[in-house]
Amino acid sequence: MGIEFTVDKHIARVGINIPETRNALSPDILLDLSRIWERCQSDYDIRVIVLYSCLPDIFCSGMDLKTAIPVLTGARKPETEGERWIISFNDSVGKAMLKYKDLDRPVIAAVNGYCLTGGFEMIMGCELRVASEDARFQMRETTLGIMPVGGSNVFLPLQVGMTRALEILLTGENFSAQTLCEWGFLNRVVPKDRLMDEAMALAERIASNGPRSIRGMVRLSRIVPGLGLEEAFKKEVEIGMPIFASDEAREGIMAQREKRKPRF
Repeated sequence: MGIEFTVDKHIARVGINIPETRNALSPDILLDLSRIWERCQSDYDIRVIVLYSCLPDIFCSGMDLKTAIPVLTGARKPETEGERWIISFNDSVGKAMLKYKDLDRPVIAAVNGYCLTGGFEMIMGCELRVASEDARFQMRETTLGIMPVGGSNVFLPLQVGMTRALEILLTGENFSAQTLCEWGFLNRVVPKDRLMDEAMALAERIASNGPRSIRGMVRLSRIVPGLGLEEAFKKEVEIGMPIFASDEAREGIMAQREKRKPRF
């Protein structure tokens, strides 16, 4: 139980499997996730990551209120390795939850059932999102008298627009997968029994492409929102031109000429 991690054919699968807390994000789980993202970044063979839930009716119930919150607020001293870690390293929780993303591989979230608060914020940090028809999304912090600080106040306006973002944040209500797909937050909504097949098919399609170009576009997607237009165009050339000059680019062009699949 905890985090299940496998790698096959350039695709890493990261499954949250904590039935006793309905996949709540405890300090120890966040530490595990942080280590997994670091491992994915250091392994050049990994091109795409699929983040999913191993439980049938919930993706993530959010931050673990019994462990993470008391330690982060100073209500009690840390006891486990994960609890010591989250108060010892700057931005540790943000990196584990993909708020701050050093990882330059696309992460595809495959979301089923309830996706709440911290779990909702974590998938905001993913590049692509596929959900099952039963998925429900909620930022409920305001109903508890607190404000979310895991990235939703910044990510959501960029992803769905300010007015829709504020409706999600200020009401604390549940939103269906279909609504969030119509608002542009999700790439697609599929029947529950097709969720992983759809997410894996998307991952396989991406993984078949040039790994340097994949990594470059992921890096750029994180940088562009904070730049003016002129600076964004400069950054695009700065990241993109070395990829044009790479062995992978030459192989891609040669494969097209020879009418075969490129060997990336």
